[in-house]
Amino acid sequence: MLASWLLAATLFLQFEPTWTAIGSRVVSDSTDHDTIVISAAQGSYRSVKIIVQRSPVRLHRLVLSFENGERRELRLHELLPAGGETRIIHLKGAEQSIRGVDFWYDPKSVGHRGAVVQLVGREGQP
Repeated sequence: MLASWLLAATLFLQFEPTWTAIGSRVVSDSTDHDTIVISAAQGSYRSVKIIVQRSPVRLHRLVLSFENGERRELRLHELLPAGGETRIIHLKGAEQSIRGVDFWYDPKSVGHRGAVVQLVGREGQP
């Protein structure tokens, strides 16, 4: 019984999607907009999400920019606590070659130490 449970756990962990850090910015209460730039050498991603560290941040809007020049805007209006994250944003076709993320936030929501806004992604084709 224990052996079958260990085998199942090993298989689950082997196929569990992993998140890769793509880029991050330290934000403060002195501005309301920032950008994470992504180079072509970083590859393509099938999904991305934002993780917030150190201090809460109220995100209003994300604009994803892609290699082909297209953009995708997402309205969020959510307060992410330290350690919190956005929903998963699935990328299809040309969107998988993401080149940047502009994000707008409420500077009053950021603590005096600032916050780290990190973009993470799952690589490859779905």
